[in-house]
Amino acid sequence: MHSPHESHMEAISRTFRTPGKEILVQKTRNIELEAYSDADWAGSIVDRRSTYGYCTFLGGNLVKWRSKKQLMVARSSAEAKFRVMTQGICELL
Repeated sequence: MHSPHESHMEAISRTFRTPGKEILVQKTRNIELEAYSDADWAGSIVDRRSTYGYCTFLGGNLVKWRSKKQLMVARSSAEAKFRVMTQGICELL
């Protein structure tokens, strides 16, 4: 995180205090970086915007994830998926 706030620490503390919720970190020598992404097309009935999500793994451990509505209306499912793919690649860089 490039600009952590107190709210971030509170969220982490809440996660650790919640029974049944845990963050699993595997000990591994593998430092492979993987990213997965997906998007629907015009999934919101109200404004026809697409919802997207991506997650990034380092050495098999989840290090970043996000799910959000796209700001612009995509004209096709390919466009919606391309936008989320570029967002995921930017996170890798």
